Amino acid sequence: MAKSILQMVNAAQAELGLPQSTSVFGSGGGLTDATGIQMGALANRILDELRRMNRWTAQQFEFDLVVQVPTTTTGDMAAQSAVITNIPSTAFLQANYWQVSGSGIPPAARVLTVDSLTQVTMNMENTNTTNLTAQSLLFMKDTYPVPSGFDWFNNSTMWDRTNHWRLIGPDSPQQDQYQRSGIVPMGPRRHFRKVGPYPNTFRIWPPPAEITSPLQLVFEYLSIDAVAVLGDASDGATFAQYFVNDSDTSLLDENAIINGIKWLFKRRPGC
Repeated sequence: MAKSILQMVNAAQAELGLPQSTSVFGSGGGLTDATGIQMGALANRILDELRRMNRWTAQQFEFDLVVQVPTTTTGDMAAQSAVITNIPSTAFLQANYWQVSGSGIPPAARVLTVDSLTQVTMNMENTNTTNLTAQSLLFMKDTYPVPSGFDWFNNSTMWDRTNHWRLIGPDSPQQDQYQRSGIVPMGPRRHFRKVGPYPNTFRIWPPPAEITSPLQLVFEYLSIDAVAVLGDASDGATFAQYFVNDSDTSLLDENAIINGIKWLFKRRPGC
């Protein structure tokens, strides 16, 4: 059975010949034990150290994503403007998450801001020489939030399960800009890359203009989460980066955490 963080701290204290703490994070009441508090903080420091030393299988998660079907609508565009007006509804749109396609709209244009329930501004101007009214528009969601706790992709695990082929990536910024901005923007295979800043997201290319039903994608990733909250590591459990409760357990090696607590404790100034 997995040891709780309180049990791991108590084990370190026993081996160091120190009194046992009754609580580390206050789960058992008010905290007055300075040694227990410090050892709890050291345990969280050790989690970071261990996470950077190895790609632990316990921190490898699978993420399943359903890519939305593109939305066809209409709007008005003034010549060489980035603004689209008189859209029946923009309620489904989010800035930076959607690409847009239509007459005179460059291939890499996307929604920069959602200005109102009927208007958006793109990050690029259209190339039309006349004003257009009630033009057909295609909005494609190509950008999605990464899962909570995401650290980095496990290479070669991103698959299109609907079409049974592997996606290419994660692409470098240079490759991504070549595809979006170059003379030949499209290819036979779909690519992906991680984009930021916060909230971190990943983006697919080409945008899903061709799909008529939801597209199922999957990838595996390394998580920063190293703790099972309240000791529950079952399906549907909650995971976190650090210990916050006395009953939390670790996804990583318990003996490494106990030895790490002792090592860091002995390295305190004056010891």
